[in-house]
Amino acid sequence: MKGESGLDMSSLWHTTRASLDDSLALFYESLGKLKAARSVDIAEVIAQLTMAAESARNLSALVSSELPEASWRNREGLDALIGKIQKSLEAKAVERLRSRLLALATELERGSIVHRRALRVNQLNHLRDQAISELRSQAGVEGAPQTLAGPEADQWVEWACGLQEPEDAESLQTLGNGFVHLDDFVANLEPDM
Repeated sequence: MKGESGLDMSSLWHTTRASLDDSLALFYESLGKLKAARSVDIAEVIAQLTMAAESARNLSALVSSELPEASWRNREGLDALIGKIQKSLEAKAVERLRSRLLALATELERGSIVHRRALRVNQLNHLRDQAISELRSQAGVEGAPQTLAGPEADQWVEWACGLQEPEDAESLQTLGNGFVHLDDFVANLEPDM
C-alpha cells in the first residue's frame, strides 16, 4: 500500500514522533549540562528547543488532522490518542483493500466475454466466476485481505493482460500466489476477448 495507505501514514506518525523524541533528547542533554553547571552553547540550545517545538507542532497538527476535537495534557494522553488514530487508519486501509477487491469483482461481473466458439466462452465464463468468487472471498477474510497490485478496477484487466515475464515477474508472482483463480482467468484471456 502506497500513497494514502495506513502503512505510509503509520510511518509518518512514527517519524514525526521520533523527531520529537530525538530533538527533546538533545535538549535534555543540554539541560543536564546546565544542571551540572557546565557550559553550553546558547545558540545550540536555542536551536534544539526550536527543533523540539517544531516537531511538537508537527505532531500536534497530525493529531488535529485526524481528531480535530482531541485534547491531551501529557505524553501518555498523546500516545493514547496516537494509538487510537493508528487503529483507525489501519481499519481504513483494510477497508480500502476490501473495496478494491470488491470493485474488481463487480467489474468482472459487468464484463462479457466474446469469442467465436461457444465452448471457449463457457470455459472463460467459468474461470471468471471462480475469479469473482475468489475476490469476494478474499474481501471477506478476517483481518487484512491480500493486496492486489495494479490500477483501479476499470483498467485492471487490461493492465493484467499486458503483464509479461521477465519485466513483470514480481507482479505476476504476487498475482499467482495471492489470487490463483484470478491469475488463471487473466492468463487465459486474449486481447480481443
